[in-house]
Amino acid sequence: MPTGWRPADVAEKYPVYKIEDVYHFKKYDSSVSKFLYVWSWIQTIAVLLMISYLFANITSIGSPNIFFYGGFVFLTVYAYAELMDKHFSALFWELAKNVIGIAIIYYLGDWFGSEKHFPSSTNIVITYFVISSFVTAWFAFFELRNERIIASKSQPEMVKSTF
Repeated sequence: MPTGWRPADVAEKYPVYKIEDVYHFKKYDSSVSKFLYVWSWIQTIAVLLMISYLFANITSIGSPNIFFYGGFVFLTVYAYAELMDKHFSALFWELAKNVIGIAIIYYLGDWFGSEKHFPSSTNIVITYFVISSFVTAWFAFFELRNERIIASKSQPEMVKSTF
């Protein structure tokens, strides 16, 4: 069958919304402040540095630590994606990420052997975790809160059900 074909009973029971006019439909738009935009780029660069370190040192990190590292990177991306989507749960995920990161440093003694290559890298990583926690808390309690208040005045029934 061609792409997009569905059995008739499935199409009736689970209709799919199709865009009729591709030039005039409301696109997903998560407008963000300049500060959140800049913070998102900082987070992206931090993740890219972490991934670069992982790939450059994958043999010295070894198994099973590469899996813990990969899980940590996934959690990092998830946490800041939640923040960019303006979900209050971003604070929980960011704090979980940072606590796990500090626990990894405590358990291993440094950030997956980074002290051999970059002296004081552990201090830099811990500083990043602390700053990241405070910045995300600021967004959660001030910027996202203000947006929820504004949204509740314009659409009270929807805000009450989603937050």
